[in-house]
Amino acid sequence: MRIHCKFLSVLWKIGLAGCAFMGIALQIGLFRGEFHASSFRYFTNLSNLFCLLYFLIDSIYLLARRKNDGSQSWLPALKGAAMMGVTITCLVANFLLGSFTMGATMRIAIRLVHLVVPVMTVLDWLLFDKKGSFTWLSPLGWFIFPRVYFGAILLLAAVLPGTPFYPYPFMDVSSRGLVSVLVTVAVLTALFIALGYLFVLIDRLLAKAGKKASPAV
Repeated sequence: MRIHCKFLSVLWKIGLAGCAFMGIALQIGLFRGEFHASSFRYFTNLSNLFCLLYFLIDSIYLLARRKNDGSQSWLPALKGAAMMGVTITCLVANFLLGSFTMGATMRIAIRLVHLVVPVMTVLDWLLFDKKGSFTWLSPLGWFIFPRVYFGAILLLAAVLPGTPFYPYPFMDVSSRGLVSVLVTVAVLTALFIALGYLFVLIDRLLAKAGKKASPAV
């Protein structure tokens, strides 16, 4: 059963956007009066920036609606893409990348962008959204963002020789070779598209359960 209250929905979304902002700001050095633009070569920060912008706009969209219902999201296809992006961030960070030493401030930032924002994004969909808006083609659209990101990284690395532009070890063509990188990315693509279809299946099942639970008119 979803939560219909617009106030709670907007409050959750603003909190989510705030967590994304804090995580990104800590990593780019904003609170130290710095700006490390190179931090945006990481998919983690781009996916969190996507969520930050989307949920701010979604909050404004809900507040502008007269209905006291927080379940009608702004552009559900974009929301699906944002959810897919941060879910990829969470899974890759926790299961593919190794741990590394960092200071207390960076640990907070990493927890925010790798765990808090992804979990809050998925929960936002589960708790507040009207189910049944996803289609079986939706996951293919959601994955455009990661595909464009991967292509852009390879292109920039190729045109900027001598620059260590690869943000993640499994994408490093210079050390692993192009074939190995492409195979890894192909496997990840298949896994994450399958995850997208799991989201669609859950969406369909929850929509069906909601119809059964609704009283007949």
